[in-house]
Amino acid sequence: MTAAFAPGFYTTKAESASVAGDWRLAGWTPKVLQLPEDLGNDPRRTVLAELGRALGVGEVTAPAALGEALRKVGASTVLVWARGQAFADAEPGTWKAIGDALEKRAKTGPDFAVVLAGADKKSKERDR
Repeated sequence: MTAAFAPGFYTTKAESASVAGDWRLAGWTPKVLQLPEDLGNDPRRTVLAELGRALGVGEVTAPAALGEALRKVGASTVLVWARGQAFADAEPGTWKAIGDALEKRAKTGPDFAVVLAGADKKSKERDR
């Protein structure tokens, strides 16, 4: 692992697929989260469910359960969240609870990182 790819919490405007590839080349296991455009009536529940699927930890139903589920994530895993900063800006209440759990996990072992990436390829094409 190089110093450029260290545990922590990052943001970038780069496309999520590119970010995942860079981390993979550095020896990490990327898990990419791409939320559906429509988060439904309960965005928090939808995001938690999608996050659990992306990380391979099963269904997560509450922010408190997310903290527990994140303990199951293997070493050298990076969560690459496509359009993550856009989500954080659009859903500040939901982001606060989820972001706190992710940040806490990034500060503890085993190695874990979170990257709020820019657009995914599909959304970049849609935004043109």
